[in-house]
Amino acid sequence: MDSDAIAVRGLRSLSSEDAIQAINALPFAYYRASLDGKVLAASKAMVNIFGYDSIDDIIGVEISKHYVDSNGRARFLEALEKGQGVVDNFEAEMRGPRGIFWVATSARLITDDKGNPIALEGLTRDISQQRAVFDELGRGAALFEAFAVGADIGVAVSTTSGDEIFLNDRMRELLDLEPAQAESSSILERMSPELQAVSLDARRAVMAGSAAYHKEVLIPVAGKNVWRRYSLFPMTTAHSDEPYFCVTVQDINEQKAQQAQLIQSSKLASIGELAAGIAHEINQPLNVMRLATMNLRNHLNKQSVLDSKASESIEKLNLQVERAANIVRQLLLYGREAGDQENYCDPSVAIRNTEQMIRQTLRVENITLAIKTSENALTIPCNLIKFEQVLMNLISNAKDAILEHRQSLGDASYEGKITVGLRQLKDRIKVSVTDNGIGIPDGMLQAVIEPFVTTKPVGSGTGLGLSVSHGIISAAGGSIGFAERKAGARADITMPLVGQRDSGAETDS
Repeated sequence: MDSDAIAVRGLRSLSSEDAIQAINALPFAYYRASLDGKVLAASKAMVNIFGYDSIDDIIGVEISKHYVDSNGRARFLEALEKGQGVVDNFEAEMRGPRGIFWVATSARLITDDKGNPIALEGLTRDISQQRAVFDELGRGAALFEAFAVGADIGVAVSTTSGDEIFLNDRMRELLDLEPAQAESSSILERMSPELQAVSLDARRAVMAGSAAYHKEVLIPVAGKNVWRRYSLFPMTTAHSDEPYFCVTVQDINEQKAQQAQLIQSSKLASIGELAAGIAHEINQPLNVMRLATMNLRNHLNKQSVLDSKASESIEKLNLQVERAANIVRQLLLYGREAGDQENYCDPSVAIRNTEQMIRQTLRVENITLAIKTSENALTIPCNLIKFEQVLMNLISNAKDAILEHRQSLGDASYEGKITVGLRQLKDRIKVSVTDNGIGIPDGMLQAVIEPFVTTKPVGSGTGLGLSVSHGIISAAGGSIGFAERKAGARADITMPLVGQRDSGAETDS
């Protein structure tokens, strides 16, 4: 009722006629009472709840005489004192000209310019139906209500037609529901069309005899499509021939995103195994081709018909066969599980091996790859296959960033460039992977290494590559970081050197 209480405080600035009109338009019953509890002003809704025929009939009535519990008025004043002049959702059983009813009241003391209390002002709603359901449930009702108020899931109880009996704040938040209005308390009418259709299907299914209805739905909430788990089941009561419906709603948006990413990562793992198998199969015909060219050369030599042109062609064929064999060899090594005993490698070798595996893929995408390695034999405390995996992840991310940038520019001819550079520092090395792609979004420089965080659409990236890479580098005593550039981004891997200190090496800048 907070927003309505604010509205009430503004009524005193209106004319009497406008104030009465505004009071009667409130979604809850409004009243003002003297300090001894006599009604000074009331809305039409207040008259209806208390069972009177007109506003004139309720003016001057002592509210304390309506409490079923003789200590009701004392409990209300005690709650008002504890709240320092404010009471929120005070529930009480009342008796009026038309019988027993329950109300929940939020009220505040009104003071004069000197701070002296002069009256009470409040908003009241009829909760008779809610109490009837809960009273029949007995002790379980208190547990249910306590759970519903503190739970991280949305909970609602409604009639079969959708009128609200109980609704916790989490439900309003998850479904972006507006507060109930005086003319209608229907939960259905406050739902989005998509969720309304789901809810109507659920109600029909349960009314047809289904024990419960469960469904995961993608619905628009506050302008975004989000996943919710929606459940509905009937609650039967002795005082009503028709059942009530209990509805629970849970936020599963993050869970759905993680499931999609895990499925994609599983697909990639399968593709990796498939690629290793294909590489093994390709290796066999390559060996046959190599042997065949050797036999052909020997045969032509014996026949004395091997001229320079034929010899050059055979050499070219041999060279391409050997090149294909090297690529297959690297794929087989890359697909192999890294052994924990192989904890050292030369970063230059890892860079050249990775280049050999990925250069043709980049060339097809009109992306050039430039590499700079060291002529010195260097050793870092990292497994060769694992370090190649890190390089492959960074280069693949750079490629995707370039393709995304090309698409955003609408320029298919935009030439991509990736540079992998190795620098030897005093007691460590730094490998930088630089690209001219779309760059890293603001505020994501640190977050991109977290599991399942990706700047790509679901299905285009798992959000695991950089996290895995960070784990590999950190376990080897190194670090990995990212930097924005005017055009693109740069990833820097810093690793300690093993058993080597070159005083002539450049310093880190």
